[in-house]
Amino acid sequence: MIDTKHLIDQQDIAVTFNTYFSSIIDKISINNINNKTDRHNAPTFHHYLEQNYTYPPPPLVIKTFSTKEITSIIKSLKTKNSYCFDEISTKVLKINVTYVCSPLTYICNKSILARKFPDPV
Repeated sequence: MIDTKHLIDQQDIAVTFNTYFSSIIDKISINNINNKTDRHNAPTFHHYLEQNYTYPPPPLVIKTFSTKEITSIIKSLKTKNSYCFDEISTKVLKINVTYVCSPLTYICNKSILARKFPDPV
């Protein structure tokens, strides 16, 4: 959300990110020059980005997950008995992966397609 406006168009999102990060890099470059931390005429971050990335950036592709990918993610988690606000430990999640994988995949994909994500606690 930018200035209380929800951005939905992928091009608008990419341009907004580009504008924001370009402004930060310009400030960093200016600070480096002012503080003389740009040692031995090393290329600045801004120069690096200009040389290695094209404008406009490629479209942002939001892909959905397969049950196989969700299962792989769950299995890759560290097995712990501790839990967060949901009161489900990774140990319990891993033990029950065959039962929860399909519903979790459905929930994740619905969230991605609707472009609505839960607020972090």
